[in-house]
Amino acid sequence: MMRTLAFTTALALTAGAAFAQDPHSGHAGMHPQASAASGIVTNPADGAMTHGSPERFNVTFPHPMMLRTVTLTMEGQAPIVVTAPEAPAALSVGAPLPRLAPGIYRATWAAEAPDGHRMTGTVSFMVH
Repeated sequence: MMRTLAFTTALALTAGAAFAQDPHSGHAGMHPQASAASGIVTNPADGAMTHGSPERFNVTFPHPMMLRTVTLTMEGQAPIVVTAPEAPAALSVGAPLPRLAPGIYRATWAAEAPDGHRMTGTVSFMVH
């Protein structure tokens, strides 16, 4: 019983350490895919269904970033590239979106920190 408890505790501690990685790890020269697990939240969120066209695309980071572009794609349509307005680095950044027709969109965003590291991410959402 004690041996099983010790093994289970060690396994739980190891798993916890794997999920508590520094959000900056892997940024040197890489473009990590972002997600809510990394402390990054988008609006619209991945898998969201909006009622009407969203007016903005926002990204919230665990550290200040500058949003550079948001590219929207929908099957059978030309990509829509939105260049984010110049703004200082902030925890929450965004860009205005054009009016979107109903459909399923994939939004791929690119952001940069003041120290030069870049991040990208992709979310899908439905305009209803």
